[in-house]
Amino acid sequence: MALLAASALLVIFRSKKRFPPGPPALPLLGNILDFPKRESWKVYLDWGRAYNSDILSLKIPGTRLFVLNSAQVIQDLLVKRANNYSDRIGTSWLIPFMNNTERWRDHRRLFRREFDTPEASAVNRSHEVHAARRLLHRLLSTKDHEGDLRLAAVDTILSITYGITPTDFEHPFIKAPEDLNAIFGDVAKGGYMVDLFPFLRYLPAWLPGVKFHKLARRGRPLSSAVVLGPYQEVQNQVQKGIALPSVASKFLYELQEGSIKSSSEIEMMRNVLGNAYLGMSLKIMLFLTFKRIEFLLRRCRHDVSRISKTVCALYNFVLAMALHPEVQKKAQASLDSVLGGTRLPEFDDMTQLPYISAIVNEVLRWHPIGPLAVYHVNSRDDEYNGYFIPKGSMMIPNTWSLLHDEGTFGPNTNQFIPERFLNFDGSLNADRTNMDYAFGFGRRSCPGRLMARDTLWIMAAHILAAYDVLDPFDMEGNKLTSESDLEYTNTMVRYASNLLVGLNTLKLPTVQLPAPHEDHI
Repeated sequence: MALLAASALLVIFRSKKRFPPGPPALPLLGNILDFPKRESWKVYLDWGRAYNSDILSLKIPGTRLFVLNSAQVIQDLLVKRANNYSDRIGTSWLIPFMNNTERWRDHRRLFRREFDTPEASAVNRSHEVHAARRLLHRLLSTKDHEGDLRLAAVDTILSITYGITPTDFEHPFIKAPEDLNAIFGDVAKGGYMVDLFPFLRYLPAWLPGVKFHKLARRGRPLSSAVVLGPYQEVQNQVQKGIALPSVASKFLYELQEGSIKSSSEIEMMRNVLGNAYLGMSLKIMLFLTFKRIEFLLRRCRHDVSRISKTVCALYNFVLAMALHPEVQKKAQASLDSVLGGTRLPEFDDMTQLPYISAIVNEVLRWHPIGPLAVYHVNSRDDEYNGYFIPKGSMMIPNTWSLLHDEGTFGPNTNQFIPERFLNFDGSLNADRTNMDYAFGFGRRSCPGRLMARDTLWIMAAHILAAYDVLDPFDMEGNKLTSESDLEYTNTMVRYASNLLVGLNTLKLPTVQLPAPHEDHI
């Protein structure tokens, strides 16, 4: 009775607190029926204008959501108060979703060391260059450019992480995450109510509709295969002395030499490698991100996507070049001036190719791949500008709002204009070159953002150096003449789904590609 009384007092206390504005909540249901069905990031921005507030509050069973619509609010809460706003509804080994603990900080520190420092970038860039050249070979020989771009992203991360270069989607280290994706897709269709109402996990598996036990049993060995499979493959190669350069082989050679002795460090590295590897399997990541509110996401049709963020960025780049031939021609002219039409680009050329960097920045800004960033959770009750934010709330940064702010990026932010990142003399505008908004916020920002940007830059430069991107067509063969003709997915990883883009050789064979067998480290 005392516990019930204390709980009731807590509810009464919190109900009298002042929350940020938002649609009126219904009893029990809260704001479930208010969630937008399409392009919620734009709706949240409109709500913010209507309520004259950069922070919105929405109630769902079990917690509150706070939508953060401005850079100032995000800076104040997620950056300046990062000690309080860096938690997650945690999982055991996926770094982006671990709780805010020392274990998470150790994993994040190791991930950054291997993938997100200038020293790591210098090592990893050779893999990215070779993956870009393997992409050019595939573009020459196939017409499945969507598949080519997907495989290029997978190729890059597997090469950097494990020294493995798959040639098709039947490779076992691609199939395992795909199979795991299918299981998470099945769970998502059921709404994953067990996470919202934990008592359901105790129901027997034979009851109608109780299939999460079976799905969990199917998923466990696949999860193990995803983490251990490529690691053990490289382990065998190291023992034979035939492992190719990679983050995994470097670590395992050090382990073989006895310089690493801690079992916890071995487990942590294995997890870090698995996390980098799963970066290509965003369905898994995004499902785990939003599983507590999956039932309302189903209403909003925010289906998790089978396509990774790197692939979506490459799609958006190719799309932008198809829709804006004048930008494409200007980019190719800048490449000609540096490369002379006799070689392919290298990272050493980056400082001489500011227009390519401006295009990459604009690709990340124009149609953000994740218009809503992954939520943060606060560890303690807090107050901000007179508003109460209860412990355990989900803070949703509106990335779209920030990247379309005309005060930051100039006018016409709905248009693709790479020049917004340049000074009058053609050099990069230092005030606008920081595109960290596209990679999350505070201590939960993407720990692989340097690698992601490098991959996009070298792929874009290679495609423009070797090909003309042709006019886009829809699936029925109709030419698309403007962005208004595009149909973007209403997914947490967002891309145009109704177009086909062709490529035409531009400088080949003047630009000589190395033979396919020379494209490996």
